[in-house]
Amino acid sequence: MCKAQTISEFVWPIDAPQIITGNYGELRPNHFHAGLDFSTNGKINMPIYCIADGFVSRIKISSSGYGKSVYITHKNGKVSVYGHLNAFSKKIAEVVKKEQYKKKNYEVDFKLSANDIKFTTKEQIGLSGNSGNSSGPHLHFEIRDEQSETPLNPLEYYQISDSIAPIIQQIAFYNLADTSAPKFLSAYKFKQTKKDSLIILKDSVILNQGILGFAYSGYDVFQPKGSQNNIFCAKLYFDGKLIYSHELDEIHFDDQRYVNEYSETIEKQTFQKCFLPTLYPKAMYENCKNKGRILLTDTNYHNLTLTTNDEQGNERVIKFYFKTKKINYYAKPTINSDVYVNCNKDFLISKNKLQIFIPAKTLYYSTALIFENTIENTGKLIILPSEANLKSTSIVGFEVPKKYIKNKTKLVLKSGTSVLSPINTNDSVFYTVRNFGWFQLDQDTLAPKLKTQLPENKLNALKKSKLIVFIMTDNLSGIYKYNLYANDKWVLGEYDAKLDVLTYNFDEETPLGPINFRLEVMDKVGNNSILEYKLPAH
Repeated sequence: MCKAQTISEFVWPIDAPQIITGNYGELRPNHFHAGLDFSTNGKINMPIYCIADGFVSRIKISSSGYGKSVYITHKNGKVSVYGHLNAFSKKIAEVVKKEQYKKKNYEVDFKLSANDIKFTTKEQIGLSGNSGNSSGPHLHFEIRDEQSETPLNPLEYYQISDSIAPIIQQIAFYNLADTSAPKFLSAYKFKQTKKDSLIILKDSVILNQGILGFAYSGYDVFQPKGSQNNIFCAKLYFDGKLIYSHELDEIHFDDQRYVNEYSETIEKQTFQKCFLPTLYPKAMYENCKNKGRILLTDTNYHNLTLTTNDEQGNERVIKFYFKTKKINYYAKPTINSDVYVNCNKDFLISKNKLQIFIPAKTLYYSTALIFENTIENTGKLIILPSEANLKSTSIVGFEVPKKYIKNKTKLVLKSGTSVLSPINTNDSVFYTVRNFGWFQLDQDTLAPKLKTQLPENKLNALKKSKLIVFIMTDNLSGIYKYNLYANDKWVLGEYDAKLDVLTYNFDEETPLGPINFRLEVMDKVGNNSILEYKLPAH
């Protein structure tokens, strides 16, 4: 674990390699960051280069996700990925546009053979941008294994200048007496001394539990006052013996949501747990005795040592003493229910006009389950424990109450900021859910709203236009399908989901003279809208 860097045969994909604003394994909402983010200082259209000889093996264009992205396969069995681009080089752009018109869809995802599009080292493949689900202009860059498609840590392939050890902000303990539900106990702050060492604010830690899990919050920087990135590697020693070790590398896409179980934010501090649930991605871990659990059998003081490293080998070590005033044993689950889900087995239950299906290996812990169906009276559904994290989706279905039958296909299920679209079968509706908790049934009967970005009178007054922008919004289920026509011919509109805009750029194929635009849009439950607009000769 905590492997040293190797000398890379790759060149940098951008001319500013020192400005890394996001690293591999960074904790993001519902996922670990799968690569590196390179700052472009808020600008778009910086040149992006191929890191080694190879061929374009995949191109994906999406209104969300990585936006405009290119995948290049190299001779050493690695695949480099370049995301959030604003534009492609000419030989990529021509192939993309042909595929989009063939499919009559802006969003395409297709593979190519080794002889279709080739690139040499440092050849420009495109321009940086802000496309897809990007929070600002930057380059998202990955290195993947060709066979498994697993994202690898790019900083194991590049040397960067970094002499700064990781910073630990707080440590914390969890009560693990309930084997299916870790409970946060308390956190302890550190301060940095003049000698660049960290000391705990209390001389020692005294607890009231003896079955414990350890966690820490902290970050790493590559340069002074640089972006706060995640720490690459951590090891935990109990009385001098290694009981836990993790390394943020080779995190498969199937395990991205494990970030919700691996970490927890409490009072604005995000803690990374040094103990394992029942099911976990094995590639991340090594030397985890008792899954990292600390089992105290006496009330004496014990030593705990946390060692953290970044990819360049800079190390931060903290040591302290702790004890418990009480030796306790494993406790009964805090949720009292006669319904129990074994996380290793498929689970299916039908009760009170409600059906729940949880596939095997969806939950990280086995757990008791509580659910309540008041859809008929209140439109509400409750599934507990709400804090249970799901690796993948489960299915929830129920019989449609008579008062909703008329709009059966329009029924959406809301959970927090998520809005789930229905799968209809006979007299029931089903939803794929990624979390438990509280759900509210609602009806999406409103069609998407469409308009031109500029009022029509201002558009008509423009003497010359290079593009026309449409605004597309939906109140609940979200935009599902869209088609733009110019003089009854399908044309390519670029959709940016985060901005709700569809942009048509005039090109050599744009009709001369007046253009009759027709925009047809459908939301995810089938509500349709049409906007027609006549643009005078330009």
